[in-house]
Amino acid sequence: GLEADINFKEVPLRIGVFGAEPWTENMRHEIEEKLSIKAYNIYGLSEVMGPGVACECEASANGLMHIQEDHFYPEIIDPITGEQLEDGEEGELVLTTLTKEGVPLLRYRTRDITSINTTPCACGRTFRRINRLKGRSDDMLIIRGVNVFPSQIETVLLEQGYPANYQIIVDRVNNSDTLEVM
Repeated sequence: GLEADINFKEVPLRIGVFGAEPWTENMRHEIEEKLSIKAYNIYGLSEVMGPGVACECEASANGLMHIQEDHFYPEIIDPITGEQLEDGEEGELVLTTLTKEGVPLLRYRTRDITSINTTPCACGRTFRRINRLKGRSDDMLIIRGVNVFPSQIETVLLEQGYPANYQIIVDRVNNSDTLEVM
């Protein structure tokens, strides 16, 4: 293919901003190594305004992204009860647009599971950050009382050297939940 003919070390591209689908730290390292760039995580939703709701900075690590709080008011809620949670607690991200004029959104439920991180960032920006997305509340499986997200399974598979193509089979055998990864 074409990529065999490209020496990415000679391409002037030095930074890549990646979003739309969850990606692991292992995937980040592979992208950075193969393309000779620094890869940054970005978060957005087309319903809200597209990309740019939150983004990593040069000092961020492990997917921590600054929320653009001058445009969005973030909250974390319990995805089942709707109860508002404290900063640092994991739950569903809810956004209110502050500057969107055409179709403003109030407390829009993203279905994305994360937490708000208030630890000061080394870059000096004061906007709060959200932690790397863990999964989606509508993707969550409850297996024997434990919340399991497909993204967690994918992370383990990739860390063990398996490809990201897999199937999760959830069943009930002898009144007990089972989960099989194919």
